[in-house]
Amino acid sequence: MSAPPVVSLDLDETLWEFRPMMDGALAETLAALHRRRPEVTWQLTVEQLHDLRAQVAAEQVGTFEELRIESFRRALLAHGVDDPELPGWMVAVWMEARLRTVRLHPDVEPELDRLAAAGAVLGAITNGNFPFSRLPLARRFRFVVHAEQIGAAKPSPQPFLHAIELAGGSPQRWVHAGDDLESDVIGAQRAGLKAVWINRRGLPRPDGVRPDAELPSLDGLSETVRRLLAD
Repeated sequence: MSAPPVVSLDLDETLWEFRPMMDGALAETLAALHRRRPEVTWQLTVEQLHDLRAQVAAEQVGTFEELRIESFRRALLAHGVDDPELPGWMVAVWMEARLRTVRLHPDVEPELDRLAAAGAVLGAITNGNFPFSRLPLARRFRFVVHAEQIGAAKPSPQPFLHAIELAGGSPQRWVHAGDDLESDVIGAQRAGLKAVWINRRGLPRPDGVRPDAELPSLDGLSETVRRLLAD
């Protein structure tokens, strides 16, 4: 009897849209800041927070949390607020808010049901720091790999190899699905896995990249996994 298939999934843009979730969480953070320090919030916007985060990332190296704290610190300083505890408090509020503002694509749970019914072991491999383990959805997943925590981001094979260690699965019985051709397709294939490109935006495929399969959503992934692992 063959080992059960393992299906790993990317998170941002694969299971949900990133920008609406992030915008909503930042807006909730500003609202919480307004309640705590009403004199500063009206001067800050979600777009300003996005711009400062990008600026910080271009200037220094750090964890996602460290970069976000620094961007909040700069936002507050720009409006005359120098409170060493406030940026860390904002990050805690922001992380909690992300759990409330995330919205799964409608195809996610039905396809996870089909994969589970087919006996697949499910996992997640992400370059982000979304607190996925705190979502009810995470109960369906055997493992979650946050690339930042192992010191190498996709498309490095290291996050995938770490997932293989966690799941105890065979690369020959493994399919990874994600939206990013470089991070998810090339990265998974470098680690010896089959890779399915979830092309929700209908983007043209560039020369030189060959996913093992392409789907416009998660619909049909369970059948695609069955076909790929039967080849």
